[in-house]
Amino acid sequence: MAWRDRLYLTVSVVLASVPFVVTWFFLTRRKTEVLVTGWRYRLSIAGLVLALIAAIPTPVFFFALELPWSTKGQWVPLGAAWSMPVALLAGVVGLVLLGFAQGRARWMGITTTFLSVALLYVTILGLSD
Repeated sequence: MAWRDRLYLTVSVVLASVPFVVTWFFLTRRKTEVLVTGWRYRLSIAGLVLALIAAIPTPVFFFALELPWSTKGQWVPLGAAWSMPVALLAGVVGLVLLGFAQGRARWMGITTTFLSVALLYVTILGLSD
């Protein structure tokens, strides 16, 4: 693998990690950032958890592509085949549940979850050929 390919993959890992970092921030600061109470609070937290699940597989998959060929084996495509569709479904449900939040948690959560879903979709399309 050439240095340009490694550079592209590293940039991909960093960009794919942004939704994970933003969702983790809102999940750890949920008492001050999620501005709703009662049942809407619980649905918002469930949406953040599902968004976090949707944000994990893409950066892990891109990072696994950077590993040497001798350490990869069959676990990279098999792990992607199982985790990507599950994360895509979690992201779509998380998008709906984040609609019950309010303020920055709502709009940043929906935006980063949509970005995660788009990255998952593009990665699945790339794996399906």
